[in-house]
Amino acid sequence: MDSEIAKHLPLARHIANEFSNIPGLSIKEIEIQAQEALAAAGRGFDPSKGEFTPYAAQAVRNALRSLYDRQLRHHQHHKYVLDQPAGMQSTQTDLVHNTPDIKQESVASKVSRAQSIAAIQKAMEGMPERYRVVLSAVAEGKSYSEIGEQIGMTKQGVHKIAAAAMQSLREHLEVQGFAGLDSVGLLKSFRED
Repeated sequence: MDSEIAKHLPLARHIANEFSNIPGLSIKEIEIQAQEALAAAGRGFDPSKGEFTPYAAQAVRNALRSLYDRQLRHHQHHKYVLDQPAGMQSTQTDLVHNTPDIKQESVASKVSRAQSIAAIQKAMEGMPERYRVVLSAVAEGKSYSEIGEQIGMTKQGVHKIAAAAMQSLREHLEVQGFAGLDSVGLLKSFRED
């Protein structure tokens, strides 16, 4: 199988180039992740299920999509300081500030945000505990894999619960008269349409 993996290294490199926009990683780091995914695919491949090439390509793409999602979540929650005077010693904690971007918010927007939060909390009250746990974890930016580890389920199991929970949340919000979210994440009412 090692020769098969070596033969597919150009494929892994090609797929890594498709994902060259992963935040915070160089193309070399992305290629290494692609090669690791290719090696894992080689270990998990069952020849009776078909050809290796499509299986390997899908495994590498899935791994890089997960990496992209993790990096994107990380970069959305952290602020990086790129300009630093020469000669200063820096540590990772100097470069990353875990503070949200504070913007001036109008009183009307604050009221709408508070009403949206209250409506979502009210909608979640009648939901099963698992739905509430999964939705809360998703709101915190956790991946399905991370949530699964937290509650002792597979990623696929969490995905099914999340889909059902989101559908239930939509239905509860519709009963309250809401029609989804606007561009800044506030609930829109049917009356505003």
